Amino acid sequence: MTTFELETRERPESHLRLVEVSGEVDFTNTHDLEARLDEIPEDVTLVLDLNRVLFADSAAIHTLFRIARARGRDRFGLVLEPTAAITRTLEITGLPRVVAVRTSADEVLAAVTAASR
Repeated sequence: MTTFELETRERPESHLRLVEVSGEVDFTNTHDLEARLDEIPEDVTLVLDLNRVLFADSAAIHTLFRIARARGRDRFGLVLEPTAAITRTLEITGLPRVVAVRTSADEVLAAVTAASR
């Protein structure tokens, strides 16, 4: 079984929860990842920082799409540097057309705020 770690930071003033994901996310642990993210209230903007994810398989990508569909463009975004290990994989899947993908949490927050207007 592969492992991942989550580190969560709250920004109460902006109603944002930044969750840094690191390690590998695949079919062996996506249910755990999704369950942990489901604990975050839906009225909070969820931003996942995926810069430390070394590998993500199709189950992980599918999980990201499910979260995006459940939360909507105004409550979900991704932080991802162009040089991150999974950037190309996410681009190929089209996920950046569905959710805000930016290089910082502040940029994601601005994008999701604009989407909610």
